[in-house]
Amino acid sequence: MLYRIAVIILAVCFTLSAIPALAEEITLNNMDLSTPLKATLKKIVSLTGEDTREHRHYHVQQGSCTDGTYGYMILESQTVYKGSLWKVNLSDGSVVDCVYDLPIDHGNDMTYNSKTGKLIVVHNKPNYDTISIIDPETLQVEETRKLSRNMYSITYNEEKDQYAIGISGNYNFAILDADFNEIAFYTGKDTGLVKQGMDSDSRYIYFPQNSKDNSINRIQVYDWDGNYIDYIRVAAYQEIESMFHIGDDLYICFNASGGYLFKATLAPDTMAR
Repeated sequence: MLYRIAVIILAVCFTLSAIPALAEEITLNNMDLSTPLKATLKKIVSLTGEDTREHRHYHVQQGSCTDGTYGYMILESQTVYKGSLWKVNLSDGSVVDCVYDLPIDHGNDMTYNSKTGKLIVVHNKPNYDTISIIDPETLQVEETRKLSRNMYSITYNEEKDQYAIGISGNYNFAILDADFNEIAFYTGKDTGLVKQGMDSDSRYIYFPQNSKDNSINRIQVYDWDGNYIDYIRVAAYQEIESMFHIGDDLYICFNASGGYLFKATLAPDTMAR
């Protein structure tokens, strides 16, 4: 009997040792873009701007960002050309707060400066050179500034204490110091896609882009020295608008007559490039 038990134990151990270890989960921190990647999505929250009839025209998703706890989403009104700013609990998708009629124009992109504790919004059309600094507690504009470049997107990286901005009218981008002074300029890859927002970590700068019919959604990836790395394919058929991350958790916002925030999971892309 003991002999049989020993044989069974040995057989089980041999079988387990023969099973290959599970592949390490792909995250922003460990991803290797020498292998094509795709992002699959799980919805966190949808916003339509229809909490009252008065605000139904605030339904065009634009910039988004996070302070590490909450997500912040801009829904633009293309009737009055102002923005609404929504503060969302990322753990359950509930709306914590919302303000309307912010003078941020298109509100095309937004980032969070973790050292100042403020939200930075790129106005874009029609005031392409303008940013607004917003208090995340009150969701009100504290300061508006004009920079030396026309912009469509912005991101801040705490480790570098620098911003990167996407330059309007082309695919180029610039690096700014903490006081918004330009310290580097890079020529971007002309993908032929619609430029949207941007995000960054200490390794890479990310630019979500889409085709005009939304059949293609991609995140173009550069390093901080301006080198184009590759793109991540996003498995969605809505208009990708903006993105942000918390550690390894990646979030992407889409526009489809409202704002839709998804949590993204990275995996190998088996579709031919």
